[in-house]
Amino acid sequence: MSLRTLRIGLALAALTGCASARVVPTPAPVPSPGSPIRVATRADPSRLIAARLVSLDADTLAFERFVPGDRGATWVPARIATDSIAQVQTRIARHGNGGSGAVIGAGLGLGLGIICAGGYDEDEWFAPTAGECLASGVVTGAATGFLIGLLVKTDVWAPVPLPKHGAIEPAATVTAELR
Repeated sequence: MSLRTLRIGLALAALTGCASARVVPTPAPVPSPGSPIRVATRADPSRLIAARLVSLDADTLAFERFVPGDRGATWVPARIATDSIAQVQTRIARHGNGGSGAVIGAGLGLGLGIICAGGYDEDEWFAPTAGECLASGVVTGAATGFLIGLLVKTDVWAPVPLPKHGAIEPAATVTAELR
């Protein structure tokens, strides 16, 4: 196997390991204190700040950010006026990626199996056949990819509706019976 092939395989494996978070369009209910959230301000709506919720009311969002330091990590409290918030998201699910990992691993294993099959020599005593190279590459790659995919977790985020200033309470429903 050439060094170039190994580098390409490692680069593909590294890229697939960086599974991105997914955001669903359906709004989530207001999260409870301590829930993981992401906040974007109107000043920079593309930058999401990861934090955990302390409280959310009509005027202020209070949260804590995790800040690593030289003497250990700490949770730093912060507050933002709700008028300056572009969006708030909360994590609603977290799942592994076993299926995607198995498919990617099988593809990489197939590539390695093809390389192995290309170097097949009948004169060697303990040499796998071309079919054995392909089969073992695919099976080993799929199994390894499945295990790595299970370990790589992907978060699913949903937008949180912000409370409005002077929100009007919903009117009581009136029901009438017709006789």
